[in-house]
Amino acid sequence: MLIAVVAAARAASTPVSQQSAVTEGRFEAAVSRCVKFSELVSCDAALSMKPNDPGLLVAEGDALLQLRRPGEAIGVYRNAVKTGAARDAVDLKIAAAQGQRRSVLDECETEAGASAERACESAWLPGAPDEVTVFKRRGLLLQNDNQAGASLDAYMAAARLAPRDRDVARAVVALSASTDRSDAPTLTARGAALMALGHPADAIPSLREALRVAPDYADAKARLRSAERAVASQRRELATVAAVPATPQESAAEADGVFSNEAPVTRSN
Repeated sequence: MLIAVVAAARAASTPVSQQSAVTEGRFEAAVSRCVKFSELVSCDAALSMKPNDPGLLVAEGDALLQLRRPGEAIGVYRNAVKTGAARDAVDLKIAAAQGQRRSVLDECETEAGASAERACESAWLPGAPDEVTVFKRRGLLLQNDNQAGASLDAYMAAARLAPRDRDVARAVVALSASTDRSDAPTLTARGAALMALGHPADAIPSLREALRVAPDYADAKARLRSAERAVASQRRELATVAAVPATPQESAAEADGVFSNEAPVTRSN
């Protein structure tokens, strides 16, 4: 016990300069392994101590490219330029990453199985025009591989980007039912998908359940209000149609139908 107390006292009395030296040593070691060996873990460690450093971001992009993760690499390179890295040099790296991305994107779109799934993940580039396509393809591949939960996550990501895509909506509805997940984001995604498919009344139970699970979930609240308004609007339209009187022509047609003599002759005619 005494030894532990003494050790704690010594640690507490360690000069700040010594602690800074230790931190600096760890930082330099992480930078060295990041830059020299393109070690992604070391790049992450260095950036946690010095965020948004242009040189470290470029080195992290290089590490991602070596790991065949060009989509992420492009995003990191672009951030490096924003924080002050030399554009000309980084543009060359971005061009190389884009070439690699085209290759993995082709594999994502044309191949099947685990390698194609990994290719889709590697090709993903936030904000790219094909981002929804990548998520949809990955969702399909995962579904075919009997990974319903991961497939649902991919389709939910696609739905956030393309909320009116009916193919995505149908996939979300089907997979949310088969996985039987009951968390608020999934329930809300199911409600939103049913809305996109034109079934607001069916969406309401899922959205109410989402709020039962997470009463403060803002997205569920907003979508529930929208679904309830849509149902009320549908009811008003039906009531309006039912209240419109029939025209003379419609009445005559109905009368002709009721008293038609076109039916086969029987003893009761």
